[in-house]
Amino acid sequence: MILFVRHGKASLGAADYDVLSDTGEFQSELLGTELSRRGVSPARILTGRLNRQQQTARCTLRASRWSTSVEVDEAWNEFDHEDVAAAHREVDTPDAEPLDRAIPRWSSGLHDHEYTEPFPAFTKRVDDALRTLAAELGSGETAVVFTSAGVIGWVAASLLGGGEPQWSALNRVAVNSGVTKVVVGGRGCTLVTFNEHSHLPAQLVTYR
Repeated sequence: MILFVRHGKASLGAADYDVLSDTGEFQSELLGTELSRRGVSPARILTGRLNRQQQTARCTLRASRWSTSVEVDEAWNEFDHEDVAAAHREVDTPDAEPLDRAIPRWSSGLHDHEYTEPFPAFTKRVDDALRTLAAELGSGETAVVFTSAGVIGWVAASLLGGGEPQWSALNRVAVNSGVTKVVVGGRGCTLVTFNEHSHLPAQLVTYR
């Protein structure tokens, strides 16, 4: 079984977005407490290289009291929002909100030459990382992966066969510290739940 955790709420509007806010830390601690209560005992814990992903892992581990070491793997990094937005600014008006239209432009596949990591390269990276992790897990073992909305959205969309349109919809609704469960079996990987966040009270449900 693989549990994909979206990072806690980052510092939107601050000089450095890639740092958990106080809310993000609390969300992550609540998740750790809940996963421990459920008896989750991961054989492997992985995170991307982004600060918000690694901080979420540390806060969750502190609350869950897991002793498993954390592995850092860049394959679980989010796509580069700054690169995607920068390419879009070249064709948008100066007062536009770049990311709102930049992501659909990037994921359309019509402008791949403009990006450091085009959308097909991003999805292949995620598919390869999922395939590798699933193959490495032993029978009955659980892995927890701390990553981001784009990655988790693609895992879900790919397993459901929905492609880019489904990814685009899922990417917008991923909850901070939400959990997506994938079961690994003889038929490969199966999506069981997406974006489960019952560990959060309503006032702590955030999306960015």
